Amino acid sequence: MWWRKAWWTVLALGGAALLAGVVAVVFTPLTRHLTFWVTGSEWSQLDASARAAAVGQFRLAVVQVVAAVGAAIALTYTVRTFRLSRRGQVTDRFTKALERLTSEEAYVRIGGVLAMEQIVQDAPDQGDHAARVLNAFVRRHAPDAARTTLAAAQLPKRPEEHVQEALRALTAKQPWRIGRRMPVDLAGLHLKGAGLEDAQLRGASLKDAFLVGANLRGAMLKGADFSGADLTGADLSTARGLSEAQILQAGCLRLCRLPEALAACSEVTSRVDASG
Repeated sequence: MWWRKAWWTVLALGGAALLAGVVAVVFTPLTRHLTFWVTGSEWSQLDASARAAAVGQFRLAVVQVVAAVGAAIALTYTVRTFRLSRRGQVTDRFTKALERLTSEEAYVRIGGVLAMEQIVQDAPDQGDHAARVLNAFVRRHAPDAARTTLAAAQLPKRPEEHVQEALRALTAKQPWRIGRRMPVDLAGLHLKGAGLEDAQLRGASLKDAFLVGANLRGAMLKGADFSGADLTGADLSTARGLSEAQILQAGCLRLCRLPEALAACSEVTSRVDASG
């Protein structure tokens, strides 16, 4: 940003001005006048050798102060250089991870997911960027749920390994969790048999998702949108933050396992047992 460039320009000009001031103080008669000003009335009581010693001490003090300021400026530049270098390294790692995610080989894609997760552990500020990439990756590689009635036999019984790995990283509950501020979007995806145990899906969009037989035990589902989702046989028995209003939005709850408090609701029970 422009203000950062302006700051470093001001700092450089200030350093140059300080150096010029030191030269003027140390190598010109100005030192003697400043020493006289500092000592005040005591100056007249000093003999020639004492005055010379006072001037020398004053010059030494000025040099020491300037050396300390110079060291601070040098340290500031070093820190800035380190940050720029680290940012460049993170960007390079991010780019390489993206290249792996676009590979034709599934195992290379898995490596890309793991690399992306490692980047976020080392640089948490990249969490939202990584989340956007991995969410897009899942949406690209997971089948469209709308195909379930047209080509059910061709759809997987569980997500492919690289999709499952991306789901795990995207919804992990570690402190450095990828996309910790970004709701996950799995709307309209075919995620039959997905392993989403302990997933952080607060505020997630699961609208019209095909989650038949999915494992959502221990998942945080507060505020998640289940509108039209197919939860047939899904396990939400220990899910957290799930309300009756949320679960009743689902398109199908047949044989779905729910937390005891929700399973006891008559309307929910009738939906779970319907056509069972």
